[in-house]
Amino acid sequence: MTKAKSNVMADFGLPIIVLVLICAIMSGLLAFTNGITAPIIEEAERKAAEEARLEVLPNADSFLRVEIADLPGSVTEVYQAENGAGYTFSIVAQGYGGKNTLKMAVGIDMDGKITGTKVLDHKETAGLGSKITTDAFQGQFPGKDASLEGVDNISGATFSSNYFRAAIADAFAAFDMVTG
Repeated sequence: MTKAKSNVMADFGLPIIVLVLICAIMSGLLAFTNGITAPIIEEAERKAAEEARLEVLPNADSFLRVEIADLPGSVTEVYQAENGAGYTFSIVAQGYGGKNTLKMAVGIDMDGKITGTKVLDHKETAGLGSKITTDAFQGQFPGKDASLEGVDNISGATFSSNYFRAAIADAFAAFDMVTG
């Protein structure tokens, strides 16, 4: 019986080199693809945010971004309607899914009443906490002031409802800052 000679380079080195090359090529292709798609995705997100602002503040014509210091932590952007209809607030808050898992827009008119709310993204429990996205739940908010008097929580989804209400409270705190 003859013993086969083992070549360390052929047995171990060559597979490693091939894998490194494959990884380098794939990384380059992914970077190239990201470079092409990033501006397209960014533009789509900008349009979606503009549409959300118009949806939550329907009487607005266009918006100007308001820069203000010391906003509540969950309020990421504030926009003022150029025609004086009110303000919109972009919120990234804690949800039942964890920190920064509830993304929404809130519109408040100059009388301090909610004109609309829209959940843009969430990680709430499917079929239960996700009911915060329904018209039945969100339809309670238009016309309400900061007290949110008369707004009912979703039965069985108290945490999600409370996170949503806390986000609305942050929007009103930011509203007081920009109008006060």
